[in-house]
Amino acid sequence: SPHVSVIPGLMIFALVMSINLFGDGIRDVLDPRLRSGALTRPVARTAIMRDGPAEAPVPTAGAVLDIQDLRTEFHVGGSVYKAVGGIDLSLKKGECLGLVGESGSGKSVTAMSVMGLVPTPPGRIAGAAAFLGAEDLFTVSDERIRQLRGAAVAYVFQDPLSTLHPLFTVGDQLIEAIRAHQIMTGSQAKKRAIDLLDLVRIPSPAERLNVFPHELSGGMRQRVCIAMALANDAKVLIADEPTTALDVTVQSQILALMNRLRRERDTAILFITHDFGVVSAICDRVAVMYAGRIVETGPTEAILSAPAHPYTAKLIQCVPVLGEPERRLDAIAGRPPLVDALPDGCAFAARCPRARADCRSGDIAMNGAGDGRAVRCLHPLAAGEADV
Repeated sequence: SPHVSVIPGLMIFALVMSINLFGDGIRDVLDPRLRSGALTRPVARTAIMRDGPAEAPVPTAGAVLDIQDLRTEFHVGGSVYKAVGGIDLSLKKGECLGLVGESGSGKSVTAMSVMGLVPTPPGRIAGAAAFLGAEDLFTVSDERIRQLRGAAVAYVFQDPLSTLHPLFTVGDQLIEAIRAHQIMTGSQAKKRAIDLLDLVRIPSPAERLNVFPHELSGGMRQRVCIAMALANDAKVLIADEPTTALDVTVQSQILALMNRLRRERDTAILFITHDFGVVSAICDRVAVMYAGRIVETGPTEAILSAPAHPYTAKLIQCVPVLGEPERRLDAIAGRPPLVDALPDGCAFAARCPRARADCRSGDIAMNGAGDGRAVRCLHPLAAGEADV
């Protein structure tokens, strides 16, 4: 008599489903991440919620990428995390700009904000303009952004193993990146993929098309990511700490490769790192970032030889120099401030040995020196002064 079990089975099913739905309801009420939208499926592009400026922003003449007053925030519950607090950056054709700072200073969020890659919710762009040539990336349509991603602006992320899809071969992913923005046959795209792998100095490129990412070394995977970024002759290449997980030899090869490619192709590079040794090897200019704001910017050689901001000087003192065993390595005391509770005045004042009373109030503006340098400090270091 199998029909006897139907009614008890239905009752057990209803009971279990009721308990599950009741538990889900309690979770929805009590979990602050759900209330804030942090666990909601992100949309394809960062939400832009900015007040209209009194005057429309104008792109800087001669700049390939021009970022003006970028502000990116994360709204979690009742807290607002100001990850990027109003920065200005510009890149010229063939130029490499190094964006330097401690972990958590807002470098990666800045880079991801350019093409709307910050997940919403909880992230949103609260103010800015980002000009690619004369086109404001924050006012164009979602379809236009999709066309520009990987074509005009390309990314090289920090971890190639998580960037590359583990279930597809290197060739499949390269060919997809090519055909997404160019009209060509499969055989033409395959030949283009082989040329790209050869360009980044991967041996036996035709055979490498058929391997999976886990079959390659870290340096090889990073070269594949660089090849994908170069697949469509991008105007701007954003490299987010692409050499962090690599050994010194491979790091040197990657830096030399990127430096050579940008000179040959006239590509502008935004290079994100926290290593001044890498900056000195590839960057023309440096922008030092702290607590979501630029604190110093200028030519690389001038910044490294005579830093003006105490934070920049401290970062440089943390880097060992080959051939100077007597040089004392320093450390920056304390921790960066929380971006949802930034102090008044200079955000670095609590960790700065030169801080005075006026550093802890008001808004500290960037002061330019007329030689391409600018510093956000009321009491900057004098030329040649190293004792901070």
